[in-house]
This record gives sequence, C-alpha cells and structure tokens, in this order.
Amino acid sequence: MIRRLILLFTGLLLVLAAVALPAGAVSTNEAVAESDFLRLINERRAEFSLAPLGSYWDLVDDARDHSRYQSEGNCPDGERICHNPALGSVTTNWFALGENVGVGYDVDGLDRAFWESAAHQANVVGNYNYAGVGVVIQDGGTMYVTVVFMRGPEGLSPTPPAAGDVAGHEFPAGADRVGVHDPGRGTWSLDGEGADFYYGVPSDRPVACDWDGDGDSTVGLYRASTGYLYLRNVNEFGVADIAIFYGIPEDVPLCGDWDGDGIESIGIFRPSESTFYLRNSNSLGFADVEFRFGRSGDIPLAGDWFGSDHDSIGVFRPSTGMLYLADGKNGLGNVMALPRTDLVPADQLVVGDWDADGTDTLGFVRPGSGTFRLLLDHQPDAETVLIPFRTAGRTPVAGVW
Repeated sequence: MIRRLILLFTGLLLVLAAVALPAGAVSTNEAVAESDFLRLINERRAEFSLAPLGSYWDLVDDARDHSRYQSEGNCPDGERICHNPALGSVTTNWFALGENVGVGYDVDGLDRAFWESAAHQANVVGNYNYAGVGVVIQDGGTMYVTVVFMRGPEGLSPTPPAAGDVAGHEFPAGADRVGVHDPGRGTWSLDGEGADFYYGVPSDRPVACDWDGDGDSTVGLYRASTGYLYLRNVNEFGVADIAIFYGIPEDVPLCGDWDGDGIESIGIFRPSESTFYLRNSNSLGFADVEFRFGRSGDIPLAGDWFGSDHDSIGVFRPSTGMLYLADGKNGLGNVMALPRTDLVPADQLVVGDWDADGTDTLGFVRPGSGTFRLLLDHQPDAETVLIPFRTAGRTPVAGVW
C-alpha cells in the first residue's frame, strides 16, 4: 500500500507517505533500528550532495508515540498503518514537516521500499534539516517505523532537557514539577518520572494530587460520561486504587487539601451553577463544603495561595483577564483580585509550588509554544521559569513527582 497526502496549513507544507511490506528478516533492537534508519536516510541524501539530517528529540518522541499507536491497532478503518492527523501539532517552530510511516520486518527492506516510492523518496531528499525516527518491534518481529522530517531553526538538541534543571533553574526538594496528559491516547508523561505510561481512556479529564498523604502527587481522572473519579496512589499503569461517583458530565474536577489535614481530596466546579462542591475525604458522599463563586466561562483553580497550610479555590476569568484567589479553609473566605494582562484566553493553566516556599502560584502553556511558563509569585511581572516540554495536543498537569 502506498499513499501520499499533501496538505497546506497557512503556507506551511506537510508531506505524508506510507508503505507496508511483506515478511522478511527480524530486527531485535528498536534503538539500533532507529539509528540505522537515520544513517541510511543520510547516506541517501549524501548521494545528492545534501546535508545530513540532525536528530531532534521532540520529533523522536512523537515518532515513537505514533509507531506505538499504530502497533496497538489504533489506525482507523482497520488499516495497519496511518498518518498522524495532528502532525502539525507534534512540535513547534517548524517551517515544514513531512512524515513517512511503514510496517515490515527489517530496516534494509523498509529503507528500500521508502526509496523506491517517489512519495517517500521526496521526503528523504526534501528540504529538511532534522528528522526523528521511532521504531516499535512487536514480539513476532513486526516492525513499525515512523520518520518525522522537519525544517526548523538551527541548534535544536538531539537530547531532551534534563528534568529539574532547565534554563539554569533547579527545582528544590518538595517543589511541584510539570507533566502532561494526552487525552487522545490516555498516556501520561511526568517530568522526572521516567517513561510515559497509560492510565485512562480517551477524553478523560486529568487531575493530580496527594490522595493518600504520603507527600507524593499521583494521577487521577474524571470520566464525565459516568461522573466517576478514578484515583491512583502510584504513577504507573494499573487499575484505580479509588473509584468514586462524584459529579455530572458538565463538572470540572479539581483537588486540594481543603481542611489542612495533609491529604488532598476531590472537588468539582459546576459551571451552570457557578458552584464549588468540595469533599474532605476521597470517598463516596455528598460535598462537605459547597458555595457559589465565579461565573460561567471561569476556569476553576485550587492551591495554597498564601502559604496558609491549606488549599483554597480560585478562578481565572478569560473574558476580563482577572484572577481571583480565595483564602478560605473549608470555604470561600476573603478573595484577592489581580489583573493578569500576561494571560490570554487560550492559555492552559497549572498551579504549583515551583520553588518549595509553601505558596502555590500559576503556570501556563500557551498553545503552540511547547513551553511551560512557571511564575514564582502572583504578579504578571513575576520571575518566570521556562520549561521546554512536549505539550502539543496535551493537557498540562503539575505535582510533586
């Protein structure tokens, strides 16, 4: 099967091609196979006096994700291989992107098939300066490969930024770190926590808190279709340690230590009622505290805004750019209003204690930036820590990982 798609997005060119092969020899090492594919691509380019492609870590991550996606049988209409429909969002700062995908049993055979296809060859010798290769080899030897080609700015790194030490910033012990949840695949990637892992199903809404009071934040999900929250006490694949019916489809989940007992528990914001419903335990039951605050369209937040050893609610109002932070323990309390001219409605917000000083502050990801911006106080001109991260198409989260 050979397929070629050419898409134009605001003048930026994406070229996609796919190939499937019959059985052959078996490669047993995915990392070696990835290196071999890139070497062969650059040998082909050298024949045309073209500069070699550098490896860019963000492309490699997404190529591996997409090969895994195909190997698990997720392609539509029963196809064995498919292109990434969100290719334009896999990374940022690109001028052109291309993608080759294939399935077979050995590197050399797939490389030959790519080269003998005009569509694939066009990517191999295209006007690119980076590539990311991702290979998944199944137990039976079937090899899935994705190659993402990119033309972008010079100087991009083949290795991801070191966790906890980005742009000169060291996260102290006990500080919150960042992560992302991929709602399309149900995967989590937590800074400093090693490999991605699956937890949940597509469209689940992520939350992360210290559900058992052990000092570590772990993942949770709100499934709007059923009104259930599914909480884990470890950051790895598995079944929920706690499952609670709490809410209706429109509700937005949040969590915090509302009563200051050292255990963070569930809550929801119901936009149609502009009402918060907070529980002081991670168990089935009615809200321990409920109060009206905010309006439809507000983004609900939770954190220890003033270093008071308990969490309170907050809201950001995109329509006016105002941030409202409450100080109440098991209630609303006093509210501080802050204009946030640095935020725009499309920003995805996170909350954390980025410097372990006992006070939570905002962070945000601006779509298309590929960067977390973590503010160290509540003012728009606050000192900001920049964390490059694979954020495209993903929901940001934060916690003490």
